[in-house]
Amino acid sequence: MRRQRIKEIRTLIVRLALIALIVFAGYWIYKLFFKAESKDEIVLDETPLKVEQIRSILQLNTLKFQDEAVVDTVEYYKTGSELFVGSLNKMLDVDQMKHGLSGDGVKRRLTLIMKGELLYGVDLQRKDFQFVSKEDSLIILIPKPELLSIALNPKGTEVYIENGEWKDYERMSLQRKARNKMIASGNRLKLSERAKAPLEKALRALVKTDKVLIIKFEQ
Repeated sequence: MRRQRIKEIRTLIVRLALIALIVFAGYWIYKLFFKAESKDEIVLDETPLKVEQIRSILQLNTLKFQDEAVVDTVEYYKTGSELFVGSLNKMLDVDQMKHGLSGDGVKRRLTLIMKGELLYGVDLQRKDFQFVSKEDSLIILIPKPELLSIALNPKGTEVYIENGEWKDYERMSLQRKARNKMIASGNRLKLSERAKAPLEKALRALVKTDKVLIIKFEQ
């Protein structure tokens, strides 16, 4: 009777051990093959990290730069007779009289002071970020910041000099010149490089991991 009791206890222990082994194996199979396929979140040290949350933060953290550009275009009279007739016509116009009396030989001149805003950041619609998990480190690869947009402020445009008559398409040409000048200023100041700092700061605040976090900007 006692031997029968011991045998039943041993059988129960073996069955419980088998059940525990099956549960443990099932957990690791789920973790390795099913949970890793989830596209909605990435698990870092048991902390769910929403990919869309990272994407929105990368898009919002841009560097804004206010700039002002002075652009100018000028034309001169080609002959003395053209200068005489042109100066006379200007003197008969109240708005252009001062230019007709100057005698500087300028036929037309337009000088604009334009204000604009440059936005630098990461365009995740063209390129995406990715994670590379290693034994003791986590590497985040994100695209290099670039100029996303430039907005000219028409209300902030100041006409500094307007000598002669100018058409709208000529003014638009001068505005494009101002835009290119602002882009050149941004390149000279290396604003795309300076945009890396706020992006890196945002990522380090969001990603919580015991591993060494390395952020690399792709070229």
